[in-house]
Amino acid sequence: MYHRFLRFIEESHRDGVMGDGRYAVALGKAKKLRRFLIIIGQPSMAVHKFTNDVLLEFRQFIYDEYKYVSQYPNLYPRGVGQRLPQKRLNDTTVVHDLKLFQAFFAELENSNEIHCSPFRKLSREKRRKIMHVMYDEPIFLRAEEVKKVMTTKVPDVLQWVKDIFVLNCTIGCRIGDLLHLTLDKIATSEDGIPYIHYIPSKTTRLQSSNHEVMTPLINPALEIINRTQLKLMGPNLKYGKERYNKNLRRLLEYCGISRRVSLYCQETKDNIYKPIYEVATSKLARKTHIDMLNKVQINYYAAGLHHPGSEAVFRYTGLELKDKYELIKAAFK
Repeated sequence: MYHRFLRFIEESHRDGVMGDGRYAVALGKAKKLRRFLIIIGQPSMAVHKFTNDVLLEFRQFIYDEYKYVSQYPNLYPRGVGQRLPQKRLNDTTVVHDLKLFQAFFAELENSNEIHCSPFRKLSREKRRKIMHVMYDEPIFLRAEEVKKVMTTKVPDVLQWVKDIFVLNCTIGCRIGDLLHLTLDKIATSEDGIPYIHYIPSKTTRLQSSNHEVMTPLINPALEIINRTQLKLMGPNLKYGKERYNKNLRRLLEYCGISRRVSLYCQETKDNIYKPIYEVATSKLARKTHIDMLNKVQINYYAAGLHHPGSEAVFRYTGLELKDKYELIKAAFK
């Protein structure tokens, strides 16, 4: 089971089904599977022996793996960069894991390596239940909160994370793409508008063309780029995202961004409320960018010429670089 799953991951990466980021995450899931098989005393379990009952047992293991850390220290070595399970996982993370295994078993089924996926042997109601996710309300900064971060003078130890966050709010790309941008990705249009262009790493293998994202650069972004030369973090980015997340929370707390946001609690089955600086992640800037631009645009269907959801409206028009530039300037005042 373990070696076949590992082969599935390697082939998916080789064939372009998985990008580098998803590939690294999937390898972590394979290690989790290996630990589970060892703990239940079946390290060499055959694929066809992984029944729906074992699947449900594995699902419970994913939720509560933190309970096994002290019992099996050899499986959970402590060291630099090791992130040991410390608490019960939420539904979203568990379902994300299960979807990868669902795709794995679907491929085995299609290639006639197994007769039937263990997921299909579950009742419809049980399958719906274990794959159900409750999503939180989207979390983003409001325009006045972004301005507060931009105008707050911070200590030198927080300046680098402020630079990354503000720049990312103005560009809106994923943090992985941002940290790999270089100065050769900066250009100027015929209209004299500076912009940044790149192919998103997450979707590059799935694109049918070499189409790039082109985002205009407003003054705050240009100031950071000129001052840092896009050397936003040290050359070792292996744990850059984790380091950034931790310091982003420190930055927002220092800037007084304490608005409370709702999060769904698995234990109480109800919403709990925390300051935004306690729950901020690297996705916050991207969500903020999208929200700010959305709020300065006119509803595409406001004219009443097309029904809401109609794709025809997008065939007749398109935002050019100069249009995006005006929108971003308006969003950031």
